[in-house]
Amino acid sequence: MSSALGPDDLARYSRQLILPGFGADAQRALKKARVLVVGAGGLGCPAVQYLAAAGVVDNDCVERSNLARQVLHTDARIGMNKAASIAQAVSLLNPHTHVDAVQAPFTPANAYELCQAHDVVLDCTDRVMMRYLVSDAGVLAGIPIVSGAAQGYDGQLVVLHRDLGEGRRGPCYRCLFPQSPRPEHTQSCDDGGVLGCVTGLIGTWQALETIQLLTGLGDRTPSMLFLSPLSLPSVRCVRVRGSQTQCRACGRAPDRITSLEQEDYETFCGLHHRELHVPSVDVDDVHRPDVLVVDVRPLHEYGITALPHSLHMAWDTIRRDVQGARTAIAQAAQGRDVLVVCRRGNDSRAAVHLLDMPRCQNVRGGLRAYADKHPDFPMY
Repeated sequence: MSSALGPDDLARYSRQLILPGFGADAQRALKKARVLVVGAGGLGCPAVQYLAAAGVVDNDCVERSNLARQVLHTDARIGMNKAASIAQAVSLLNPHTHVDAVQAPFTPANAYELCQAHDVVLDCTDRVMMRYLVSDAGVLAGIPIVSGAAQGYDGQLVVLHRDLGEGRRGPCYRCLFPQSPRPEHTQSCDDGGVLGCVTGLIGTWQALETIQLLTGLGDRTPSMLFLSPLSLPSVRCVRVRGSQTQCRACGRAPDRITSLEQEDYETFCGLHHRELHVPSVDVDDVHRPDVLVVDVRPLHEYGITALPHSLHMAWDTIRRDVQGARTAIAQAAQGRDVLVVCRRGNDSRAAVHLLDMPRCQNVRGGLRAYADKHPDFPMY
């Protein structure tokens, strides 16, 4: 038995050491591995929990709404930087694990340097722009990317830029998705919700794929895993196309990416959209006696918490029948001002713009801003 594995290592990792095909060589590979985890939330927590050593990047702080799915954070660490919280939690799980908590955002300015110092990068983010940035940085650094995603009841996982041997690499994110989806067609977990068990499964699977990459175990065939617990089959694995010659990241395109800082990721992902300027009021205006509050959140969110005496009319309903919505709101208002509210002030602003009614105004910041001023108001 190699002296590189001490008595504590043998005792701690004994169950995987005795697996056929694993053994001391695989464990030594894990022990010296350098893994970068971008995102310390629902995917990053279970992934880090099962990995031996990691650098964790996250600029967010722990919130109470994180705790149901981000299992390494606790009530006691609400307000702490997520990367620092994970580092603290992992030190309790395994004191021999070294975690560098990078308490800064992952940006084009630092992405290459961070990836270049590691063997594998895990994309545990929930933003489309970040997926392109993490993938591009991994390609430039010459390391594989284990990309996970979870939304609602579903999840997916793919290993990008995998070493296939003989100088060949698997596809990167741009190979699979050369065009970014429009912002209105995507949602983050904060906007669309996610079941904690789903992030737990995908994050754990990311750790498993990372272990396979580091130890050389398993099949190298480029594939994507889909998790749909409410469907049959619940787990599907499909082959994906190979790397593309004309890919701007890993191919031979004339405009191939050579510098992340020269890429305008926000424009590529359509994030420089025109800001809607509509009449807006402060959240406390909802208490005026001469107003009708119209809540445009989905019905299931309205059932969680709502302002007293508010009228529910979902944003999707307004978009499907604008004139019918105008008529119903006008009848309910009976000459009063109309204040439109949603969770964070985005859909309500769009609704006011589309309705284009006199004396119809947006509640700035939505129910989130209201809860900040009124701590007794339950918010999710």
